Amino acid sequence: MKKLIASVFAFIILTGIFNVYAAETSPVISKEEAISIVKEKLGDIKYDSENIQYREFTNKDSVWILSYTKNDVFENTTVTVDAKTGEIIRYNFITDFKGNKNIKRNDAKKIAEEFLDRVNPKNLGKYKYDANYKNDSYDEYSFKWKREENGIVFLYDTINVSVDKRTGLVTHYTYDWTEGDLPTLKNVIDINEATKLFKEYLKPRLVYTVIYNRNKGDVKLVYVSPSPQYMINAYTGDIIDINGNAVKLSAPSNVDIKMDMEPVLNKTPVNKDEAFKIAAKYAGSDYELKDTAYIEKYGGLNLKVWTFSWNKSNGIGYLHVAVNADTGNVVDILKSSKSSFDSSISRETALNKAESFVRENFKEALPYIDFGFNDVDNMNSNIYGYHFVFPLKHYNIPFINNAITVDVDGDGNVSSYTYKNYDIPYPKPVDIMNQGDVTAKYLKKCNFSLKYYKTEKGIIPVYTVDDPVESSLIDAKSGEIIKPY
Repeated sequence: MKKLIASVFAFIILTGIFNVYAAETSPVISKEEAISIVKEKLGDIKYDSENIQYREFTNKDSVWILSYTKNDVFENTTVTVDAKTGEIIRYNFITDFKGNKNIKRNDAKKIAEEFLDRVNPKNLGKYKYDANYKNDSYDEYSFKWKREENGIVFLYDTINVSVDKRTGLVTHYTYDWTEGDLPTLKNVIDINEATKLFKEYLKPRLVYTVIYNRNKGDVKLVYVSPSPQYMINAYTGDIIDINGNAVKLSAPSNVDIKMDMEPVLNKTPVNKDEAFKIAAKYAGSDYELKDTAYIEKYGGLNLKVWTFSWNKSNGIGYLHVAVNADTGNVVDILKSSKSSFDSSISRETALNKAESFVRENFKEALPYIDFGFNDVDNMNSNIYGYHFVFPLKHYNIPFINNAITVDVDGDGNVSSYTYKNYDIPYPKPVDIMNQGDVTAKYLKKCNFSLKYYKTEKGIIPVYTVDDPVESSLIDAKSGEIIKPY
């Protein structure tokens, strides 16, 4: 399995999850110099084969990627060197070797620190260890250092190191540093004004979602913070997106919980033939059945389903339907067809098309569909046109995993849609924190304060929490930050 993962990882690294183009100019650091840097800082890496490539990105950054593979006891070491500065900015190590150690976290931290001393990025002294960061997995300890200047954290400029619990080997290292002069902090709005703006426009919203732990899904009631997407410009007080552009947001209100608002669904077990009749209603005569399966843990949930898949006989099209074996309810649909790449209609027109499609095809679910979700705050699109999400509500609370999604192509046709309505028990919205208390606890716990942030237009001071992405889910009962997996 690790060999497969390593091969896939190497393919992704070497052929491009990045936006790259063929190099037309020579790198500042030559291939030989990159090899020498790796040997000097990491020592001799034993290998049977190597793959070394140079990549330039459209933002003009460039790297050398050196991948070494040893075959007897399989090992793959991949090192990324900044071709302008000579800094080692990425390191990944995969091996079939199974250690038998039981390393304590403090000892693993020392191993991580020794690794940093060897790699020794030039700005290491400007990073501070984050003692609050806990993202350990079953196999590894993970440690983080944050860039901090003038007592202010620089968002996303971090050093991350992971150490295997059984071998004591460093398996992962990343170093991110943003070049550029730091902006002045004169004339920024104060924390009280920024807090008031957050509480008005960015306070967390109550939703249901599925939380995964070792591939086992559990439905939880959580508050979701929009802070991964939005921050506050400390100069102007504007709400800005991740690109630094000012956006106009409406003040979110809390959900009006209605205990009697629950979908009425079937509860009749079905066999394969009965499930097929239910699923086949979504397939036209021009669809050919390709696959049937029975799954007892569908989507990692305690959900037994019959699934059926069709391909369109004459043309481009695919259909997948899952039926709950215990209740006979359709819990999952995915249907796609040919799309037009030309965007010749407006978003408003596309949204009207999508809403009409939902109203015509999911009449039984209409009382539970959140049609207000696709406002200007959710400007989702894709390369085929427009993408809209219509969550289903339970007790009038949106369930962000249970939703109808609709893609409308440039000609105004519905090119694909999905429907998910996992009919499993949901926790009732009782004994939960209110929106105001959750917001106050969130701001304090996640250190809402002034930060440096690099936008497309340059570095600016912003108000946000320390780790916007990692702290976006909040347990509705305890107010504690939780992870989605």
